[in-house]
Amino acid sequence: MEKIHYAEELVREFLVFRGFTTTLQSYETELRTDVGKSFHVDKILDLIFSIYITNFHIDKLISLLSFFKHYLSSSSQSTLLSSFSKLEASILRFYVVRALQSNNRDKVVEFFHVYGPDLLQSSSQEDWTQWFVIPYVKNPQLDPQFRVFFGKEWSQALHLSVRNFFSEIFNATHILQNIFFQVKNKV
Repeated sequence: MEKIHYAEELVREFLVFRGFTTTLQSYETELRTDVGKSFHVDKILDLIFSIYITNFHIDKLISLLSFFKHYLSSSSQSTLLSSFSKLEASILRFYVVRALQSNNRDKVVEFFHVYGPDLLQSSSQEDWTQWFVIPYVKNPQLDPQFRVFFGKEWSQALHLSVRNFFSEIFNATHILQNIFFQVKNKV
């Protein structure tokens, strides 16, 4: 709990230093209404699945995933980063599927245009190469290569996997430990 209070003070200090007074007020309000005084996995899941993906905010989704990847990459537990990388690929695939289900092929084309080179350079490149054709497949939900990703079971399994992963890292406070480790090393 001491680490959480320290982190809260660091955030306050940063917001004051940068002059983000409106953000500071919002931050203080959210802290006062934080009933559990702990991490809220459901809020992260809502942000990912109900806001960023549903509203096709791919830049914000990528930014959030990059944030988690950055802090997990500094972790001494490489299995966390490996697991997260697989979840990240699945979340991005879910974005593509959701866009296609919503008849937003343009969002899929834009996604591959902007983030395609990064996907091909990632360690899971062989997994993504086949996905570049999906915006041009007439009925991808019927294609044997993509059918499973359009099923309700896969979507539910993804939600559960993401929930379990974040619950594990938040309960173990890996993120806070990584932040404090990095802050100590830079000071």
